Amino acid sequence: MASPTSTPQIPSTMRAWVRAQRGPAHRALELSTIPTPSLPAPSSSDVLIRVSHVSLQVNTELLLNLQPRIPFTSPGIPELELSGEIVAAGNGVSSELREIGTHVVAFQSIPNTFMGHGVMTEYIRLPASQVARIDAKVDMAAASGINGCGSTALKIIRTAGVRSGQTVLVNGASGSVGSVLVQICKLRGVKVVGVASGGNEEMVRGLGADEFIDYRKHDLPVYLAKENGDKPFDFVLDCAGSQALYANSPKYLKPEGAVVNIGGLEGMGALARNMMCNKFLPVWLGGVPRPYIFFSTPPTRDDAVYIGRLVEEGQLRIPVDSVFDMEDALAAYERIATKRARGKVVVKIRRD
Repeated sequence: MASPTSTPQIPSTMRAWVRAQRGPAHRALELSTIPTPSLPAPSSSDVLIRVSHVSLQVNTELLLNLQPRIPFTSPGIPELELSGEIVAAGNGVSSELREIGTHVVAFQSIPNTFMGHGVMTEYIRLPASQVARIDAKVDMAAASGINGCGSTALKIIRTAGVRSGQTVLVNGASGSVGSVLVQICKLRGVKVVGVASGGNEEMVRGLGADEFIDYRKHDLPVYLAKENGDKPFDFVLDCAGSQALYANSPKYLKPEGAVVNIGGLEGMGALARNMMCNKFLPVWLGGVPRPYIFFSTPPTRDDAVYIGRLVEEGQLRIPVDSVFDMEDALAAYERIATKRARGKVVVKIRRD
């Protein structure tokens, strides 16, 4: 572990948003003072991070409403991904993460997040396998979103098998995942048609989209059937979750293509029902003759390193919708709930 002379003074207590009860964020979460995590043991592969920014997940509100309190556990801390700086490290940590003050992006594992060991706190201790170095020149608010939207966008592209020369439709192109998806597709030589509300057209085109569709002006499936019936898409990448987009896809999606959906805009009940029908209902009983893929994916350090490098090189940016101070985190959840965020909604944890 770093020598005591190089380790910053770390307070014995810290602020954290904790879940006191089930319900929406404004009722369930409280800003509390809790013990600061202990320093990593000399033999460990853990690092202690002073959190700079936390990027909110769109499904946190749903979990706060549905997930019961787990017996015999302390009140849970929400959220999954962060940016920050190293303040202490065990001797088992690689050299690139052992220097005090190193800027990093990191994530908590999904099981630990589910158990209430999230990252909406001033300090957190994590295994180095969940931490990646990031250049100090990268904006820390934007960096906090690298893990979640970056890993998901990469998994969509890899799962679908998107490749150069193809044409894809990205529904929800102005959202946190969609905005990164547009950029990675363009980096891979893919033609992108982006769908979002008209007020986000400049943003989506600025990310590289070749064409733009305002879903508020058109009945999207009808419009796509008319405009793309003779030039169907190779893939439909749905970051919002529109059942109508899949149900009508044979009119504008190649037979060998697929709809990849990661969104739950229509609610969890509808999503569960649609998933079962879309995946298992045979065509002769009314099923849609196009593959349907739905998944969720945990962040990985390898993906964070890859996306971080693109960000450092200026080839990709993580759009940030808004940044809220830690004391105003409930307002950040209100922004997420509007479903109109243009990129990531971020909470600034560090006090300058």
